[in-house]
Amino acid sequence: MLTLHQAGLTAVPAIAPLDGTIRPGELLAIVGPNGAGKSTLLSMLSGFRPAEQGELRLDGTPLPDWPIAELANRRALVAQQELPGFDWQTDELLSLGSNPAKSLVAALLDDLDLTHLAKRSVLSLSGGERQRVMIARGACQLLSRGSPTAKDGGLLLLDEPTSALDIGQQQRLMRQLRAWAEQHRMAIVCVLHDLNLASTYADRVWLLHQGQRIDHGLPNQVLNPATIAKIYAAELQLLEGSSHGKHLLALAP
Repeated sequence: MLTLHQAGLTAVPAIAPLDGTIRPGELLAIVGPNGAGKSTLLSMLSGFRPAEQGELRLDGTPLPDWPIAELANRRALVAQQELPGFDWQTDELLSLGSNPAKSLVAALLDDLDLTHLAKRSVLSLSGGERQRVMIARGACQLLSRGSPTAKDGGLLLLDEPTSALDIGQQQRLMRQLRAWAEQHRMAIVCVLHDLNLASTYADRVWLLHQGQRIDHGLPNQVLNPATIAKIYAAELQLLEGSSHGKHLLALAP
């Protein structure tokens, strides 16, 4: 579990201090317009950009106090359009640094519809295929190296994981992320531009604007047309009840 107490960043791009808890077994979506600070916030949550005020605690321990090797067992970050440093085979890339069981690698490749690409060069893959490989690698990092005393599957942080995916792959990925959260009690945080994906699949949503979290809570509460229209400067209409009780938003003609 990751907890924030007045955690923020003062240097540009800044993040205003915020409190919150990211719990095992949930999928949290971070949304907001371009330049809102979503990727910067995700970097702070990961510890790669340390908070300059306040505090973040992972499993009760201040994030900066974690030894790097142990932190890698409990937290994984997949950045936007991340590229491996060398041209590995897909299954080799998942195994780097953690020596996972072959069965785990095979299961994760199957989860993300990558089995047929297991022996392909990662750099030969399409952008969407490579994006799914990097997400599978992040999950493998947590599930193969997790602390033996841990009671959950760690913290998986994903920056725009659906940006290069077609709509079918977006649906399959988001369903699989929910499955990982539930099966492994993994806490998953996704930066998303698609508000309807956030509404349909997230347990909670944080809405950012100009470095401030201006709302947070259940998707139907946060993603309301009035707030979104104001923040995004867009005219929207609400499609109620069209996705298992989840509100969906459409651009007005």
